[in-house]
Amino acid sequence: MIEKFSLQRSMTDKNVSLLLEELYSVKGNYLIIADENWAQTNWTDLASRCQCELHIISNRYDVAQQAEAAGLSVTFNDLDFSHLENHYYDGILFRVCKERASSHHVINHAFHLLKPQGSLLLSGNKNDGIKAYVKNACNLFGDRTAAKKNGNNYLAIVTLYPAEKEPLDDKSYAKTRNIAIIENVSLRSKPGIFGWEKVDRGSAFLVEHLPLFLERFPQPPKSLLDLGCGYGYLCSHATEFGIEQITATDNNAAALLATTENFQTTSSEVQVIASDAGDTITQRFDTIWCNPPFHQGFAVDGDMSSKFLAASRRLLAPGGHALFVVNTFIPLEQKAKKYFRSIQVLEKNSSFKLVALSN
Repeated sequence: MIEKFSLQRSMTDKNVSLLLEELYSVKGNYLIIADENWAQTNWTDLASRCQCELHIISNRYDVAQQAEAAGLSVTFNDLDFSHLENHYYDGILFRVCKERASSHHVINHAFHLLKPQGSLLLSGNKNDGIKAYVKNACNLFGDRTAAKKNGNNYLAIVTLYPAEKEPLDDKSYAKTRNIAIIENVSLRSKPGIFGWEKVDRGSAFLVEHLPLFLERFPQPPKSLLDLGCGYGYLCSHATEFGIEQITATDNNAAALLATTENFQTTSSEVQVIASDAGDTITQRFDTIWCNPPFHQGFAVDGDMSSKFLAASRRLLAPGGHALFVVNTFIPLEQKAKKYFRSIQVLEKNSSFKLVALSN
């Protein structure tokens, strides 16, 4: 009996585990599409045991860094496959996501990247829409397989039988589009960013109360860090308050792309930096604004809030003030006591609260 090795850490997404088990014994050229669901993967173990030629594309900076540190071939981008050779891969592994545009985008490109009779391995939960994705992939690929249930998780191996087919509707995934207008400037967003189609209500609540928050400063702040910037909605308001130096950072490649585009036509001094909760940044800032990512892939009661609080403590200049917006049920004030001396709930409503922090 062959002894199996552990490819995963204890918290690994079970659908990712299903994919990695299939990768265990294969040879040839394989591609992994790794998003936030792959954040707990043991890449070092995978690199040491995998028998195939493996490349990873990730739209998450932390995942890309972890895989690269393990010695794997990695590309960090917004699921851009244009640099890859068509008909090169024997298999592509993708743990589907709920956002249809992103999943259809990957499936469409897999159609071109796979060799004839290559395999697209899809996994996910029922509420991710895995069955529909498998059906759509089969229609595109000319296959008739179905997703197989494994507990609450599903896995399908879809074989490519090339033929002329219409691609799946991916909502023009790669393109940005207008979402909001700030100071007569259009803000653009795109699929691949959490809440990409709208102005986040928590962020809007924070912006509404910025004048009250900025009363804390004896002189207007000159530098801002938007920690977890999304498409740049928060920092797009900075110039209204005379903030001259703006830094926006995010873990998500689509967010970085959209934020960069949103500031291309402004005269503001803006840096857009890839980081995992500011880990690549050393500059200190007069103020930090943050709408932390409490959604799928981030545990509400885990260490994510502590991670953003610790980063804010390190990156906030002496005499500076940070402002967080979180859901009312998140105990941010309790966690913040470890990092800040002054903690105040500035405003709250039925959904959100604003927490001002300083030392």
